[in-house]
Amino acid sequence: MINLAQVLRLREHQKSFKELEKLGAIDVYYLEAIYQLKEPTIGTISKLLGQSTPNTNYHIKKLINLGLIEKRIDDVDRRVTHLLVTDKYSELINSDEDFWARMQDRLESEVAPTDLAIFQRVLRQTIEIIGEENRQDSVIG
Repeated sequence: MINLAQVLRLREHQKSFKELEKLGAIDVYYLEAIYQLKEPTIGTISKLLGQSTPNTNYHIKKLINLGLIEKRIDDVDRRVTHLLVTDKYSELINSDEDFWARMQDRLESEVAPTDLAIFQRVLRQTIEIIGEENRQDSVIG
């Protein structure tokens, strides 16, 4: 697991997206949440990530300045602001998705089907264990 984490960190570093190097872990959570929720409000993101509105606004401003997200006023209720990722962020995500698609294709063509099935099962279990550890850490912390 340590070797895998190191290789993935090196890959991220080699991509050297200067904007992403400026992000902290919570910034990445904001980006992922905004991307997954498709135009959430600031309040929705604050509640989802358990952050105060001022703290959320700080991170939102940082992400806007880096050109990774933008605000859009609601068409119906002009008091509501939605957040959405920019084309710049979508391009970063898509380049990563291309890498993972190529990786999956290579695994499927170069690894024996039985070994691949075992790997997929172990990977699912690893993801579950990481999720459990994260939940325990959030309860403790």
